[in-house]
Parts: sequence; structure tokens; C-alpha cells
Amino acid sequence: MRDKKLLLYRDQNQKLLALRLAQNRLLAVHVYDEADTVSKGDIYIGKVSHVMRNINAAFVEVQNGYKCFLSLEKPLKAVHLLNRAYDGRLIAGDELIVQVSREAVKTKPPVVSTELTSSGKYLAIADGSGRLRFSGKLSEDKKQEIAAFLKEIHYIDIKHHIRFTKKMIQEELSQDNDEAFPKWDIIVRTNSRSLTDFSPIQKEWLLLYEEMQQLLADSLHRTCFSCLQKTQQPYLTDLKNYYEEDIDEIVTDCEDVYLSIKQYREEQSQLSGTILPPVRLYEDTYPLQKLYRTEKLLSDALDSRVWLKSGAYLIIEPTEAMTVIDVNTGKFFKKGQSEDTFFSINMEAAQEIALQLKLRNLSGIIIVDFINIDSAEKQEELLAKLRALTALDSVKTEVVDITPLGLVEITRQRINKPIRELFQRKGEGGVQSK
Repeated sequence: MRDKKLLLYRDQNQKLLALRLAQNRLLAVHVYDEADTVSKGDIYIGKVSHVMRNINAAFVEVQNGYKCFLSLEKPLKAVHLLNRAYDGRLIAGDELIVQVSREAVKTKPPVVSTELTSSGKYLAIADGSGRLRFSGKLSEDKKQEIAAFLKEIHYIDIKHHIRFTKKMIQEELSQDNDEAFPKWDIIVRTNSRSLTDFSPIQKEWLLLYEEMQQLLADSLHRTCFSCLQKTQQPYLTDLKNYYEEDIDEIVTDCEDVYLSIKQYREEQSQLSGTILPPVRLYEDTYPLQKLYRTEKLLSDALDSRVWLKSGAYLIIEPTEAMTVIDVNTGKFFKKGQSEDTFFSINMEAAQEIALQLKLRNLSGIIIVDFINIDSAEKQEELLAKLRALTALDSVKTEVVDITPLGLVEITRQRINKPIRELFQRKGEGGVQSK
């Protein structure tokens, strides 16, 4: 029985929603605005409109009149200038290749980077010096196995120098000087942990490498404001980011989405051996949203109160500076309540908090007010459980410490918008995308 599903459907605002469920419980939500013209991952030939030294930034146009923010706070590691040789400076009028690293948020423009990246399911490559890097979630044994495999097939050597395709680069860029060859860092992603046969890594690396080298070659013959690479549909990109154990089946009632995913699955299988979950087109007359009670699931995910199985509950309140989570005993009743009882509630709450961080996409500083327990040993056990649970989060999360009053500080990196910014309530029990 396939109980881990990814549902894709369009709401009344014609925005595409992706809901990840396990045993009919909502675990993650994405909202895709298919009308967006500049998306994360897009690569353009941009033009520097002006440099603002007082804020260490430049504004780069990627479409005529459409400006993006480029931080100059740290020295740029890689700059692909097309109008002149790079001398460590950017000046107004410079034409360069940039990649959108963050989409526009409210009044803030998109953010771009001069460091190019391309990602597959098992690997990513990035502008660099030819280093091999690994996801911190991979075991040391797996890292050593993959490094040995890459060394054996001569795709890298252990001294961090890519060497096997210099002839290809020469043909594409007509360069003879070794120092002119672009070098790409290889980043082995967490999804590689499930591999025992590493041939998909080899295929994917070659595919990503050839795509980026061809992009650089094409850029020499393209005009300013050209889009060198348009990111595929965001829901396809996100499919690569799910761990293989996250989804058993993809279900959609949108025929265009179904055909797009089906084609993408076949392409990935042929090109790199990547196996994605099966996709099914839902064609029943009974609406998909009603079958899976998606409005109720989304409404619950926006509610400040989260009930636990024991009868205890959490109160989750976002503020301007932080998010506060309060653990309450609620309806929980046990004769002769003791510290063991409160510890049990805290442990159950820790499990739910780890899920809510991901579901609601909470970020920044999160303060959790657990029920106070005096035992230092139990406090450490609670912290250890919370750290183990948050270590499974694909977003960088750190459990800092616990105070004598039972307050735990957590920090979580901001990647996407929190769920409260994606939806608004529409009457009793209903929600709609903003």
C-alpha cells in the first residue's frame, strides 16, 4: 500500500499546490506561482546598472528595466564577465552571467549570484576549484566509498583537479591555456546515501558538466538580457530534492502536470538512471481536494494550536523577532502527575515540534517553552532527542541549549516562505493561496 503521497492540484487562484502526505497526515506544502517570469535557478546575461559601495552591492538588470540585487559584501569567487577581463572590480555597464539565487519577496528584488550551480538528484556542481564536497548528512563510510569510486574512474583526482574533459572544454571554448579552463566543485547530495551502485553518479556528473560547459560556450554568442537557462518547472526541481523514502506515489488531477512529470521521469531514467516515484493522473469526478481533505489539512497547519495524542497541545505563535512554541498539558491527565509525566509530554512534544518546523517552514529563532523538569539528566535526554529529530531536517537546524526554566532555543535557516505567508483563511475552516 502506497501511503506516502505527493498531491499536485490547482486551487481557485490557479496556483499549483504540492502537498506531501504520509498516512493522510500533512508533512510539507509548496505553492508554485506559474506566472513568475524570473525564477530561482534561472541564468541570465545581465548588465550592471550601478554599484553602491555604501551598501556593498550592485544592481544587475536581467531583463530590460528588471533589476536584481548582487551582494558585494564578500569577494566574488567566480565572475564570468563577457565585455572585458575581470580585474576584481565591477563597474556600471559590465555584462556578466548571473544566476537567480532567491526570488523577489514583497518589495525586495530577486537576488542573483555570479557563482553558477547546477543540481541533479545525487550531485550538484558549482563554480569553484575542482574540489569534492559532501552533504554533512552522509556517513563517513559512504563519503569514502563515493570518493574512491570517483577517483577510480578518473572523474576527479584526489588533489582536487578535474582533468578528464580538458579536450572537450578546448573544443567548446577554443582555449589553449590550462588556467583558463573552468573548474567545478562536485557536491555529493544526501540522496546518494541510498546508492549501492554508483553509476548514476557518474552519468549525472557528466550530464551536469556538459550542460554547464555548453552554457558557457553559448554565452559567448548571446546578447545582453538573454536567458541562458530557464529553470524547469519548480515542482520538477523539487522532485529531485525529496529523499527516495519520502514519496511512494505522485497523484495529480492536472493533465499537463501529469504529462510533464511522466516525461521528466523517463528522461531522468534514460540520462542518469535516476528513478523517481510513479505518477498517476486522478480522473474521478469526486474532487481530489475533497478526497484527501486538503482544506482541513491546510487549515490545521495554519492553526496556532496543535493537539498531541496524549491530550497535551502546542501553541505556536510567530512574532516579528522570533517564533514562540509553548508546551501545555491540556487534557492530559494521569493520576499522581509527576516529573516523569511531564517528561513524557515533553518528549512527545519534541517529536511534534520537529514535524511542525518543516511543515510550517519556520525559520530564524524559535523559542520552545517546555514543561519545566528539574532533572538535569532528563533535560539532556530531551535535548538529545530534539537534536536527533532536527538532524533529519533537510534545512540546516541547530538546537542551541535549554535554560533552567525549560526554554530551548532553536535556529533554522530560511529557505522558502513560511506557510502563513503562502495562505490566508477564507471563512470557517477554509484557506486559499495568497
